[in-house]
Amino acid sequence: MDKEQLVLKLFELGVLQFGQFTLKSGLSSPFYLDFRRIIAYPDTLRDISEQLWKLIEDLEFDHLCGVPYAALSLSSTMSMMHGKPMVIKRKEAKEHGTKKLVEGIFHQGQKCVVIDDVISSGISMIETLEAVEEAGLVVEHVIAIVDRMQGGVATLEKGGYQARSVYTIEEILEVLYKHNKLDKDAHDRTLEFIRYNQIGYDKLRLQRTAVPKLSYSTIKVNAVNNITKRLVDIMESKQTNLCVSADVNSKVELLKLADQVGPYICALKTHIDTVGDFDADLIVLLKNLSKKHNFLLFEDRKFADIGHIAMQQFTSPPLNIADWADLVTVHVVAGSSSIDALRSTGKLNNTGLIVVAQMSTEDTLTSRDYTKSALEIAQKHQDVVVGIVGQNKRPRDAGLMMLTPGISLSETGDAHGQVYNTPQEAFEERGIDIMIVGRGIYKAENPGAKAAEYRQIGWQSYLKRLGLA
Repeated sequence: MDKEQLVLKLFELGVLQFGQFTLKSGLSSPFYLDFRRIIAYPDTLRDISEQLWKLIEDLEFDHLCGVPYAALSLSSTMSMMHGKPMVIKRKEAKEHGTKKLVEGIFHQGQKCVVIDDVISSGISMIETLEAVEEAGLVVEHVIAIVDRMQGGVATLEKGGYQARSVYTIEEILEVLYKHNKLDKDAHDRTLEFIRYNQIGYDKLRLQRTAVPKLSYSTIKVNAVNNITKRLVDIMESKQTNLCVSADVNSKVELLKLADQVGPYICALKTHIDTVGDFDADLIVLLKNLSKKHNFLLFEDRKFADIGHIAMQQFTSPPLNIADWADLVTVHVVAGSSSIDALRSTGKLNNTGLIVVAQMSTEDTLTSRDYTKSALEIAQKHQDVVVGIVGQNKRPRDAGLMMLTPGISLSETGDAHGQVYNTPQEAFEERGIDIMIVGRGIYKAENPGAKAAEYRQIGWQSYLKRLGLA
């Protein structure tokens, strides 16, 4: 069945309707496209799915994903007809089992084509894109049966996606008018509605794509605390976006590693309470090395208790973290009060906070809602917050950085649930600002040489993201 015949069939089946309908966006529309009806007509479902496949048969991709629920039948049919695996995005994550929002068998970095029945504002597609990308898949192309021509395709394209459709609504109207299925008044009224009812989500999409492409100098301009500005100065002067996680357990190991990797890093991340022979002299020597090689000291304490306890953990001996750490991590499971408590110590003039919004473990409990709330808290406290620990690109203020652990040149995971990504994936596809590398460097035969390798690859990936390499 060719495209014109298919339009007539869809009209006959009541998929294309004319009257007055309220859309998801709230607009009152003179037409409605109800593609859920096609599940009752297998032959028509197959014909539509084949037209959709023609849009992407020249592309290289790994998976199909239909926007729930109308497009699930489309992705399923295309998957079976052409042997292409699919993934399913749930309306909401399960409260039991794996608790995943995106189901299927896939690997991070694989490409996925997302399918919808109709693109109007693009908001339904965006909700699915966010979930699919947060799960680790890469989306470049989105397709639909019909483009309602109300701004959704432009919004998606501004977000960096290539959008294709079998029909525009104007093409459908022309076919129906040509075959006397639609009178001139209904035809013209529908076109006029489209022309004067564009749905603008440009700001949302521009914010979504602009943040990952921010240069470090732009972040510095928008930063409202001096720690962020200082960090950017180090990164740009040394041309490095590498933070080494020094997960070693002795004073000698820590100082030796810091001296070896110091020339190639912007920050050294410590877990100081795991150093068995910790003493005050260690801090003096670490500070000397940070000045010698020009990097920040980043204590990954992850303050998460009630305010009173967090204040004591931050300021009390023997660790005295507030007196030497340039950066510290904060879990905001207790809410903004965690940040307020640390601020009340009066010790944040020289120490910046990093809010943990996501973690890199396979079964992390940092859900999408938690991540969203953590980001909102970080954005409200930018006078003391330098950035967030996160895994995926997402809208965030231009003065905040995203730091990402779980970076490796070769490994994909470990026996303890850690999931790894390459520097190229992290900077070019996820839009991160600083990569945190641990075992890939400190367990190397020559940590200094390995740090230099990561530094070069990370910086080139950052330049490539900006279109400068």
